[in-house]
Amino acid sequence: MILLYKVLSTLLYPLLVLIIYLRKFLGKEDSFRFKEKIYLSNFNAINKQNSQLIWFHASSIGEFRSIIPIVKQLNISKTNYKFLVTTTTLSSGNLAKLEFKNLNNTFHRYMPLDVPFLIENFLHLWKPDKIFLVDSEIWPNLILKANKKKIPIFLLNARITKKTFKRWKLIKKFAEKIFQKFDLCIASNKESENYLKILGAKNIKNYGNLK
Repeated sequence: MILLYKVLSTLLYPLLVLIIYLRKFLGKEDSFRFKEKIYLSNFNAINKQNSQLIWFHASSIGEFRSIIPIVKQLNISKTNYKFLVTTTTLSSGNLAKLEFKNLNNTFHRYMPLDVPFLIENFLHLWKPDKIFLVDSEIWPNLILKANKKKIPIFLLNARITKKTFKRWKLIKKFAEKIFQKFDLCIASNKESENYLKILGAKNIKNYGNLK
């Protein structure tokens, strides 16, 4: 199943590129930065310069808002750190420009598509020391490649709805191979905590919803 996902995501890459261009034409993507999602040459990685890089990925504006206080607090307390924050939607990208404009060590990029060669190169160029995926951002190629590179990866404010859980259960063995790769899952509620256990996550904490 993992091999099938890798192959399909690679084969679908040209179609996904066309979809991104269509969304750009419709005004649903950033007119200047949409290529960050689809081309290696637009990843615009920064040099860590002997500091640690923490990567947060929060897809849309709700998820992004939930981590703003965390990133800002870490900026104060962690002087030798840099922060990469990726999002997917245009609205979250616009908000990131406002929230991080005065933070010299925090960088926003749009998340590349979960295609093996894109993710491989993104990780190689940015070299994150830790990765935090927010809410329900479960991207198999990213998770598997981070694990292979021994980069600790965490699921923050994890939210698994009943509908999503049913979908994962249809491919339970595949789900277990993905969820067991997380070093830590911080659940947003008791329901998500229970679903994470069934899906194979090992180290689970429940501190309530960050939102």
